[in-house]
Amino acid sequence: MLLRAALVIFFMLNLSAAAWWVAGPRVRAAVQAPPDAPQLKLLSEAQASAAQARGPAAQPEATGLCLRFGPFAGPAARSGARDALAALGIEATPFEDRSGASSGWDVYLPAQASRAEADELTGKLKSQGVDDVFVMNEGSHANRIALGRFSSEAGARRRVEELRGKGVEAMIEARGSGKPRIWLDARLPAGMGQARVAQIAPAQALDCRMLR
Repeated sequence: MLLRAALVIFFMLNLSAAAWWVAGPRVRAAVQAPPDAPQLKLLSEAQASAAQARGPAAQPEATGLCLRFGPFAGPAARSGARDALAALGIEATPFEDRSGASSGWDVYLPAQASRAEADELTGKLKSQGVDDVFVMNEGSHANRIALGRFSSEAGARRRVEELRGKGVEAMIEARGSGKPRIWLDARLPAGMGQARVAQIAPAQALDCRMLR
């Protein structure tokens, strides 16, 4: 009797489980999103994608420091400095500053044999309407007839043309050493400071646009 009751209960439990399986809620199939729907991404993934789209970051062009070395005492000293710079991989360009080569220009007539002859010639020049004329009486230029001193060569040449119009063939001469100052212009490699080349020659900063 007990065995029959146990079998009936076991049968009813199986029947109830089968009924629940058939009539109970089913697991819904995963819903597929449309192909053009926006996809969720992690922040790190979004940043990586954006960086890849931009490509490598543009780096500013390294121009280096530009310097003017000198002035040098002469061509030999400049050549030595140029070789020392070349040993560091620096190409230097020679530069000559002629602005200090002369302190002015003199217009004159050659020295006369005596002071008396110089005075006589000076009188004739004045009678021809030549002004600013006098006789030099000292040094190696004694008895020379000075006809003007000018700060620029152009001004001296205008004076020569003026005198030629009055029948006077004057001469022109530069005053001063007559020697130009010589330098070296160079652009240092990027990352190289002025201290690296300080022992080669004195140098001053130079606008890189002035390099030829």
